Amino acid sequence: MSEARAPVAETPGAPPVTDWTLRPFEGTRRSPLWVGAVLLLAFVGLTRLFRFAIMDDRDLGLWEEEYLWLDLLNGLLFSYVPTATFLLRRGRLRDLRDLRPVLECDDAEFERLEARATCVAPATLGWSGLAGAILGASLPLADPSFWQPARPPLLSPEMLFFTVRTAATGWLIGYAVATEVIGIRALTRIGATCVRVDLLDLEPLAPFARAGQRTAFTWVLASSLLSLFWLGPFAGASNLALMVAILALVSVGFFFSIRGVHRSIHAAKRQLLSALNQRIRTRSVALLEDGPAPASALLAELVAFHSFVERIHEWPIDAPAVLRGAGITALALGSWLGGALVERVLEQTLR
Repeated sequence: MSEARAPVAETPGAPPVTDWTLRPFEGTRRSPLWVGAVLLLAFVGLTRLFRFAIMDDRDLGLWEEEYLWLDLLNGLLFSYVPTATFLLRRGRLRDLRDLRPVLECDDAEFERLEARATCVAPATLGWSGLAGAILGASLPLADPSFWQPARPPLLSPEMLFFTVRTAATGWLIGYAVATEVIGIRALTRIGATCVRVDLLDLEPLAPFARAGQRTAFTWVLASSLLSLFWLGPFAGASNLALMVAILALVSVGFFFSIRGVHRSIHAAKRQLLSALNQRIRTRSVALLEDGPAPASALLAELVAFHSFVERIHEWPIDAPAVLRGAGITALALGSWLGGALVERVLEQTLR
């Protein structure tokens, strides 16, 4: 008999995952998108089975297009969150390994930095997942626009099933938010305390900006998925609050991903400018006292170099990256405004 093959980590040498919802992704050789597709099919299949077995088909048809649309969107959101969380984890590990040449730490400390940036304590995951589940469960209970024509009784099978379903999605979102908060906080600390800054070559620090852009793009895609609910029936009034929360997460995540390394660049720049100011002051005194030509030439070079250092950007992000960030934000706003506009047009057309 052949021995059973052990699961292979997606990223060799990566710290072990503490979030068990990511273990199916970590333990397979296949693309994470395949695992996400399995989650999507399982979610939609379970919902379809429930509609067929429990709900009154005269009121909620199994294959009616509007309900199939809602089930698919909910399934996409449910599968997207852990898939995106795993891809963000893998991207953050790649960023840290790209940063390794400019990190002032030994190999053991680097492994600890990887763990801090990608692993979350089970207790933290538990509390954040519980908060997300409670928030998710409250949507069908508190938002009357979730149901049409009227909300079913509190203990009806429909209410219980959809409350549990939204709670499960909220639980995954809580896990994802906790993972991102811990990861971004670790990245901020690494940028502020561990990097070796060369003001004449800031390109090695670009992974900090890439990490922020990746986080922003990932959550903007989640926001775009939510905006698609405007195109179907029963668009909840809570969608606007979710949009604002996601955009806030995008902004905070991007800013704090580069805030730490900005502080390091700023400190290195202030230190170099202070040294240059001291040398310029010394050369100025020598020039005023003796007036030698070498002192004058060196003073001109110091002043020119001082002006050059002053113009060095203190953020590890260039104009194209800023434009990409603006485009990401515009994508989020455009998807939501477009969805709301289409819903309004459909309402006016069908009156």
